[in-house]
Amino acid sequence: MASDQAYEHLRIEKAQLVNDRRTKGGGFGGGITRDDPFAHGQRLGSALIAAAEKARQQPGAEDGRFVLKLNYDGSLDLDKLRKHGVEFLSQEEKTVCVVFANEAGLAQFADHLARLGVPEGDVISYQQILLALNGVDNWNRADRESWAIQKFGLPETELFRLDIELWPFWLEHSPERLQIIQRFEAWLNSQKIHRIDRVNRNSLLLYRLEVSPVQADLLLEHRDVRLVDLLPRTGITYQQMNVPLGNIPLNLPTPPADAPRICILDSGINSNHPLLRSAVGEIESFIAGVSPEDDAGHGTAVAGIALYGDLEQCLAANFWKPEVWLFSGKIMTRALDSDGAVFDSQTIEQGIERAVAYFAVEHGCRIFNLSIGNELAPYDGRHIRGIAYTLDRLAREYDILFVVSAGNFRGTETVPKTDWRSDYPEYLLAEESSIIDPAPALNVLTVGALANHTATASAQRHGEREINDLSPAAEDHPAPFTRHGSLQKGTIKPDLVAHGGNLAMSMQNYYSQPRPSYQRLGVLTLNHEFMGGTLLKDISGTSFSAPYITHLAGRLLGYYPMASANLLRALLVNHAALPPACRAVFPEELNKHVRQVAGYGKVNADTLFRSTDAQVVLLAEDVIANDTHQFFELPLPDNFLRSSRATRRLTVTLAYSPPVRTTRLEYAATKISYRLVEGTSLEEVQRHFNHALKQEVESISDSRVPSREISAQEREKGTVQSSIWTFRQLKPAGKWFVVVTRQDKDWGSSLCNELENYALVVTVSDRDNQEVQLYAQIQMRIRELEQVRVRLEA
Repeated sequence: MASDQAYEHLRIEKAQLVNDRRTKGGGFGGGITRDDPFAHGQRLGSALIAAAEKARQQPGAEDGRFVLKLNYDGSLDLDKLRKHGVEFLSQEEKTVCVVFANEAGLAQFADHLARLGVPEGDVISYQQILLALNGVDNWNRADRESWAIQKFGLPETELFRLDIELWPFWLEHSPERLQIIQRFEAWLNSQKIHRIDRVNRNSLLLYRLEVSPVQADLLLEHRDVRLVDLLPRTGITYQQMNVPLGNIPLNLPTPPADAPRICILDSGINSNHPLLRSAVGEIESFIAGVSPEDDAGHGTAVAGIALYGDLEQCLAANFWKPEVWLFSGKIMTRALDSDGAVFDSQTIEQGIERAVAYFAVEHGCRIFNLSIGNELAPYDGRHIRGIAYTLDRLAREYDILFVVSAGNFRGTETVPKTDWRSDYPEYLLAEESSIIDPAPALNVLTVGALANHTATASAQRHGEREINDLSPAAEDHPAPFTRHGSLQKGTIKPDLVAHGGNLAMSMQNYYSQPRPSYQRLGVLTLNHEFMGGTLLKDISGTSFSAPYITHLAGRLLGYYPMASANLLRALLVNHAALPPACRAVFPEELNKHVRQVAGYGKVNADTLFRSTDAQVVLLAEDVIANDTHQFFELPLPDNFLRSSRATRRLTVTLAYSPPVRTTRLEYAATKISYRLVEGTSLEEVQRHFNHALKQEVESISDSRVPSREISAQEREKGTVQSSIWTFRQLKPAGKWFVVVTRQDKDWGSSLCNELENYALVVTVSDRDNQEVQLYAQIQMRIRELEQVRVRLEA
């Protein structure tokens, strides 16, 4: 019978055979035709004249450059717009782009439109672009108003603060960008607008300003302004109940000197907490004049879970063993008017940048937990916002893993329609409950919440004597407050889920809208205001799901200290699966959206750190050039490939961290993806992906599609991609390959490295075979493949 012995995960290597990927030819305007091109050009010309006149009146247009909004049909080669006198600036929606031009460019644009479709006239180069256009307009006040301003309006005070995002003209260090900054700041001075802070990055030029209502109106009309927004609001509010604690050993051991280092970017941590102090490295405040200690309680609660994982298990066994070092960067502080936490008056992006640079470089922190979110910036399926962009850029720059919470949904006037219990779970898919900045970030792990407990303090006290509080969610259902990813764009977000607590509704309905209760429904963690026996408390929120994944990532890094951030992400997602309760909770017509709430699922830690005889984990980290394929032959032994009926499983996960830009809806500059393919030989599989076989490559898909959980088209929209194949019968003579492919976007080539990094993780499972020695057999097969590779290279 198979033993319970654990083994280090095995490494696999790609085959030395690498071939070019077939590249697609591209058009310039998506093949749009017009019945009367001349009339079409005349209509657009009139719209251009009107839009240009409005543009000339905008503040900021004094330098002779104008910003225009173009609507179009089909696909458009945006970079070729310059052939008509205008320069592409940003793609704002699937059929809307923003361009800028000077007077000469406007004249050229108008001339080309006037000549479009003229009988016997010269054929205009790239006229397909002009045919694809539907309209020309201005980027106006309504376009500049953020979701938060449209929903809540501007503050009704004499002075207030706003975040102003400018169009990211050129790159951050270019002379042209410097001129834009100088002109805008000169205009601010002329209008007596007070600048508080500025963030200048390639795809983000952000100002925090103090303004009056009149000054806000001017900003909403300014040429260079892309978006006007209210200041971020953390949304961190929580119910807490102290849990008395008695007999805990207070002289805890310190982690090993070389243990992994985790940084909590939050409201600080109380480093003298008896259950933390032996594992705290350094705490630092990135808010001027504010102590690094935790005055809000949020950061200490997060840190407790990041350090210990499941504190209920630790408490039950009275076993507390820190395995990682904790560091803390304070980027939030307690609100003056509540128990919640608020961001610093400076931009949160600046605070994160400074904290990451310090802890990653000075202290070697490889994992950062951010249980924060701007509830005024829900994701609309369009542009990634400032905090998320900052994390994506820093994750790539420093090769670090960010673990981010999905955000808490607290309800609106209309959602839920009736109450939390009656409308659960449908309201989890409402537009109002979409994930908030920075949860949409691609190069991070975003974590949503599952419910765990269902009995409130009242229910525990009264038992079956009365029905008072009832929870909408049962164990392993999506938590009633968790948020969902974009239903339109299709990227699987959140990536993972973990227990984050629950809520209950009072059945003694004394209120028109029943009030939720959280008491004893949360996850157990540390109380920052401990006195006597109140070291612990329970608390609910996605903020406390995320650090559980951070805890697992930290332990993983202890087992595999050289692992990249990509490998950590791939390993965690590779060991995730949707709990059956998640699959069953939605009505049949909504079940297709379950992954937008629960992602790839809940991590099973059984073989996360070590393989077993029945379940073997294969690892690879490599680099790949643009427009190429790489081939990994899976070292599957004959015993696994047996034809007799038995359940076997392959789980394949890939992760990479591309460069990103906020001016493109595509956002990521390159795409790396994979296919799982069955074939008789490496040469046969290669032929399927050969440069010459254009039509065949376009139609090729994963093998055994009916056995697969997530299609290639679904998973490859994200930068961590996973699917599970379950087999009942296999062919002993078959060979299995993972084919990895890279394709840069046309606009992204200059941002990408010649060789881009990625990580690949494959889990081979054969639990029905009680006599299996899968680990030893795969290890032997790896040696055989290595010997073949050496002979071929000789």
